[in-house]
Amino acid sequence: MKIGLVLHPERARATEVAREVLAAAAARDIEVVAADDGAGGLPGVDNGDLDAAELILSIGGDGTVLEAISRALPLGLPVLGINSGRVGFLAEIEEAHVDATMDRIAARDWDIEERMTLKAEIEDGPVVHGLNDIVISKRVLNRLATLVVTVDGEPFRTYRADGIVVASPTGSTAYSFSAGGPAVDPRMRALLMTAVAPHSLFSRTLIFGDDRRLSFRAGTDRPVGVEVDAAVLGELEPGQSVHVSVGDQVARFATMGGKRFPQTLKHKLGLDGD
Repeated sequence: MKIGLVLHPERARATEVAREVLAAAAARDIEVVAADDGAGGLPGVDNGDLDAAELILSIGGDGTVLEAISRALPLGLPVLGINSGRVGFLAEIEEAHVDATMDRIAARDWDIEERMTLKAEIEDGPVVHGLNDIVISKRVLNRLATLVVTVDGEPFRTYRADGIVVASPTGSTAYSFSAGGPAVDPRMRALLMTAVAPHSLFSRTLIFGDDRRLSFRAGTDRPVGVEVDAAVLGELEPGQSVHVSVGDQVARFATMGGKRFPQTLKHKLGLDGD
């Protein structure tokens, strides 16, 4: 069998874990391939297309999982994350369990958990899918962004804030959570809209159904930036809009029955003693 590998290129521990994975893969006759030298040029990894792989293995933190998902989405491949980062909401496997994990990969012993994605469409610009969040934010440090929001084409509200985060349930524990949003079970389908440092007495997260279309128009004073999963998508000039909805693509996670969201939330947020 063949698996893909996506590795955090600047994290020494991720490289060490990758070497363990490669040794375990060789012992089980598993071919490992990485696109665009995505495994840091490690010996034992072939550079090539991922489309013949059965699964993509991510080694790093949540950012590395997002990179793996961006490669997997067009191919419909599942992603399995090995956590060598800090938070690790997205990576199911801890690095101490590499050998047992490779046994199960060799036996094709995994289940699939599907997660909704987000779609961002800039007027006269690209259409991009992401897993975690879409962020519309100011570009001038000491000035607020003005964002005119419509829902399904109907006027909703004008925000003056550092920005707005639209998160999926999977992304609810990332930037949205830091901005005061709730943690949502990633199996749900919804759009979470959270203003970042709004100039307003109202600062609650709003949760919309998965059939809604949210639009954000830059105010007349200055442009704003748009990012998808922390990658820059582009810039909105005054009067230009970006439309956000549930994506057409589905993210597929390989799961081995390890981490469950309530337990992960409890552990990562330090709630074990309560």
